[in-house]
Amino acid sequence: MKQVKLVHEINCSPEVFWKLQFDPAFNEALLGHAMKVENYKILKFEETDREIRRTTTGQPKIDLPGPIKKIMGSGFAYTEEGKFDKSTQTWSWKISVSTFGDKARNEGTMRLEKLGDNKVRRIAEAVVECKIFGVGGLVEGNMEKAMVDGWNAGAQFINKWIADGKAPAA
Repeated sequence: MKQVKLVHEINCSPEVFWKLQFDPAFNEALLGHAMKVENYKILKFEETDREIRRTTTGQPKIDLPGPIKKIMGSGFAYTEEGKFDKSTQTWSWKISVSTFGDKARNEGTMRLEKLGDNKVRRIAEAVVECKIFGVGGLVEGNMEKAMVDGWNAGAQFINKWIADGKAPAA
């Protein structure tokens, strides 16, 4: 099991960040361009006074070593179930993958720290785990690398989107 902590500075207010987080067009651009996810779809979106729940799916393009590629197959996809708690301003997620069933786990939380009027620190803390004898550690390492690379590219994409004037008003 690996613990992953990702910290990025994003050039917007918390209000703008959370609007982007739940904007379907923005997420399609972010995942398709920066994070190399194909067939991204929002399966469910529900909002109440207390929370937002969203379920999404997609097929990430990940460069994997040969043995892992064989195990995962060509139709590898994920489903993310996420919940935003409006009172704590925390996003939590759990990702299930098509190939490993309950033998793989990726879940975590994301929160913001306000650094100024138009700057936040995004902090994500996650667990990646794969319980497959003989290759679990290799799969975990690849899951961690894909997560770190994707979130780093995502932070750059978000900041460029904002700099290009595409972000919603606060």
